[in-house]
Amino acid sequence: MNTNQQFTVTAHAEGEGVRVSVTSGEAVHDYLIKDGSHAEYQRFFATLAKDIGSRPPHMLDGRRIGTGAPADWIPLVTENLSPRTQAGYGDPAVLKTDEGYWLVATSNDGADAFPILFSADLQHWEHKAFVFAEGETPSWAATGKGLADYWAPEMAKVGDEYWLVYTARKHDNVLAIGLAKADHPLGPWRDSGAPLVDGFAYNAAGAADDGSQPVMSGGVIDSHIFIDASGDRYLFWKRDTNGVWPRPLAGLLGQRPELIDRLFAEPADRKTAAVAAALLPFAQTRRPMERFFFMQPLIKAVLDNWAHAKAVLADEPDAAMIVDAMSTPIYGQPLSETGALVGEARLVLANDQEWEGHLIEGPWVTQQEGRYWMFYAGNDFGTPAYGIGVAVADHPLGPYVKQTKPLLKTRSNWWGPGHASVAPGLDGKPQLFFHAFFPETAGYNVFRAVLTTKLSFDNGAVACLPNG
Repeated sequence: MNTNQQFTVTAHAEGEGVRVSVTSGEAVHDYLIKDGSHAEYQRFFATLAKDIGSRPPHMLDGRRIGTGAPADWIPLVTENLSPRTQAGYGDPAVLKTDEGYWLVATSNDGADAFPILFSADLQHWEHKAFVFAEGETPSWAATGKGLADYWAPEMAKVGDEYWLVYTARKHDNVLAIGLAKADHPLGPWRDSGAPLVDGFAYNAAGAADDGSQPVMSGGVIDSHIFIDASGDRYLFWKRDTNGVWPRPLAGLLGQRPELIDRLFAEPADRKTAAVAAALLPFAQTRRPMERFFFMQPLIKAVLDNWAHAKAVLADEPDAAMIVDAMSTPIYGQPLSETGALVGEARLVLANDQEWEGHLIEGPWVTQQEGRYWMFYAGNDFGTPAYGIGVAVADHPLGPYVKQTKPLLKTRSNWWGPGHASVAPGLDGKPQLFFHAFFPETAGYNVFRAVLTTKLSFDNGAVACLPNG
């Protein structure tokens, strides 16, 4: 049981789900979250919003965001091509070889990690294999429904080998980046046996902990290998701090409820924050993705008050770690011929535009017209607010200059475009490959389709060409 300002909340596990009771004044509301799925949590928060006036889930914001003409993006894969693939092909990474096009994608907590698709013509796609079939996943990575998280794989041709970088959740629940190698895109893939980039102990300065203050564990995610024209290799990745700040913020609001009114003007947002603070002790006992589901309405409330909320928290000494974690840096670092990190990691990009909200992620660098172009995703991946941005530099490690608006964002016929890759099309000209949700859908383990659009590069700007 936990009481915060206006609410008394009790929560306990019940079978595969959660029983929640919320007392508001003299009214008592009882709810059953039937399982740990994102859809069940969205249903719970939608019902709670009707009962107490808190913020409803923002999944359906796409009806407002996706106004205007439908996008003419070309759909490539719009259904699961294997009965062992459960949620489509999020974070699609496309590699063109002499044989044709290879695509690898996120598999979340599926038993088989990273589906491998092939197409000779960019029209007809076939499921060929999994990078790590069930029972073959690396020993350092967690497995099992609700425990595993296999995200954002990517193949690169390096000399006579193929390298695959990917994200997986370790047994301590921290996300890390792995490296596997093979002689062919179909494998067999040989994992290096340990993370290439590990998680970190996070303090207010964002550095490794020196023992002087309490810390939280943070993860790393969304790795990308770029090889420039000279053959130099670089690894890019994101520090996953957007998973760090929401629960400490809920904890701070529980300790100091007067901050709620300072952060939020809308009654619905104030109620949402109070409920999140009250739910926090139980949420801390759940698996990582469920902790995120519990905090998602609070995250959206903060995003809709982003500049003001950050300014208020910046004046609070107890919130230093929270404010710092609201920045999600993307780092780059050289790779050796064997795939080892060399030199120092360099911060190359961070979220600083309003549309990006609390995160950027999914970096992909391509060399075009003598310059280096980084495509990236911004905002919450499981919502229609997700989009694709682009920045340009004269060196792979920057400095990068962003375009001021997202390149792709939700449209009426496709929601939440994100996590792009670039490969030559059949005509040899660059194309963007990315995922998106069908309209009226979004969330974790919800189907994501693969789409493409042609690109035009001109000095400091990139644009999508009409797809005829």
